[in-house]
Amino acid sequence: MWSKEKSVKLTHFIVRVCYVVLAVIVIVLPFLIATEPVIYQISLWQLGGKYVLYPFYAIVPAGYVALICIDKLLTNIRKEVVFDGRNVKLLRIISWSCFYAAIVCLLAFVIICIAKGWPSVFLIILAAGAGFMGLVVRVVKNVFESAIKIKEENELTI
Repeated sequence: MWSKEKSVKLTHFIVRVCYVVLAVIVIVLPFLIATEPVIYQISLWQLGGKYVLYPFYAIVPAGYVALICIDKLLTNIRKEVVFDGRNVKLLRIISWSCFYAAIVCLLAFVIICIAKGWPSVFLIILAAGAGFMGLVVRVVKNVFESAIKIKEENELTI
């Protein structure tokens, strides 16, 4: 039977796999962009791969910060520390990491439009996705803050 504990363990495992996957992508991506032929031996780099590569490297630290915060949040959940100010802080950091990624992608989109004269739809989709995730996490953070206030009021009443 599937339980909350198994779900948290699985999520923890997936987050830790993401650490490794992100590190591998950081190492491998420049080689893929520089060497992979696309059309008529034109590399992705010549097609504007550098305009995607630089924003990616600008976002990687925020990605690791978000993964670390998710890891700590899952550890707190495992310890049954749920409605706690530390979790609200972790959710706040995760949301700002998402917003940072959205801003970097949006700026990269504008720079590509100016420099190359063609828009990179991929970056605008990433920016929208990261911004949406930031909003979702922000809403969850606000719910947690409200729940903590209610919990503290109830503890004072009793």
